Amino acid sequence: MTGLILKQVEGRRELDRFMRVPWKLYGHDPAWVPPLLQQVKERLSRRHNPYFDHADAAYFLAERDGQPVGRISAQVCQLVQEYQESGTGHFGMFECENRQETADALFDAGAEWLRQREMKRVMGPVDLSINDEIGMLIDGFHRSPCVMMGHHLPYYQALVEKSGFRKEIDLFAYYKNVKEPFSDRIEKIIKWAVNDANMKIRAVAKKDYDRELRKVLDIFRDAWCDNWGYVPPTDAEVDHLIKQMRQVLDRGAVLLSEVEGELAGFIVILPNVNEYLRDLDGRLLPMGWLRLLMRLKFSTCDTVRVPLMGVRKKFQRKRVGAAVSLALIDTLRKEHMPAGAKYCEMSWILETNSPMRGILESAGCERDKVYRVFSKDI
Repeated sequence: MTGLILKQVEGRRELDRFMRVPWKLYGHDPAWVPPLLQQVKERLSRRHNPYFDHADAAYFLAERDGQPVGRISAQVCQLVQEYQESGTGHFGMFECENRQETADALFDAGAEWLRQREMKRVMGPVDLSINDEIGMLIDGFHRSPCVMMGHHLPYYQALVEKSGFRKEIDLFAYYKNVKEPFSDRIEKIIKWAVNDANMKIRAVAKKDYDRELRKVLDIFRDAWCDNWGYVPPTDAEVDHLIKQMRQVLDRGAVLLSEVEGELAGFIVILPNVNEYLRDLDGRLLPMGWLRLLMRLKFSTCDTVRVPLMGVRKKFQRKRVGAAVSLALIDTLRKEHMPAGAKYCEMSWILETNSPMRGILESAGCERDKVYRVFSKDI
């Protein structure tokens, strides 16, 4: 490994080099969207990210001949120990040149840090919380990622697998042209739902945004609690996300469904602000912040993303559960889709979530991207 040096990141200067590794690797990838460095810095900050109230992490940087060529994070989340398999740590923020020795060195450094904290297994990529960006893109490199979704280089999968990792689970991103009609069968289910006096769909009241979003969180916890990887976000994490995404949320929509007066489901839609970021090169200063603000206020994205959708468990295996999901999608498409939006990404969907996959595929959504989570014993 001539010229390769691996170091644990300490101090502001090394953290800056850690954050900028993707700029060294993705320069010729037309689908890559430079992330906002300020947001990455906040994510990695123990001071600003409430994830660190219940987690710890280390960052490792690989340099060859003085130039950054790779990076990785290793983290231990106490909520994962409580809600998932005890002894499971995570790796994340993985970026690497196309050299196996560099990848092996990064994974070995992360594994050793995790072993020192009594972890028996490593899973990832998770950047950093399982409620943030997770999974490595292994199919669907043709399209730039939607907001809060990752993008990776095609050779990463081979680097990970040759380092001894195996597939844990796949996550799917579905894609749909919002102008295309549903099939007759789907339209009949939607019509039945719309005509059912016991079912109502309404938008979240923005004048009472925070309290309404707490209702969304309550449904999310109930709908997702039995799913793979479920770890409930803390109140502090939810508050942080709302604050961070407030302007984006204001340009999107959050819908709630009620069945006989009981909250039964929800759907969230976000404009794909990644379309606004490409030419900012990760910087908000000196004028990037103004350009972004003007685009958020006056421009329309071609693509929107549904990052969250859920139906309470008591309804999930019943006809009314499918009707709730389809009615939410249809109401969103017809009444709350931002003007000018052409496409919608629904992501991510667990490969094991057959009911939701069936609903989306019946509604004409196509599987567009595959993200893989890997794991191995350490």
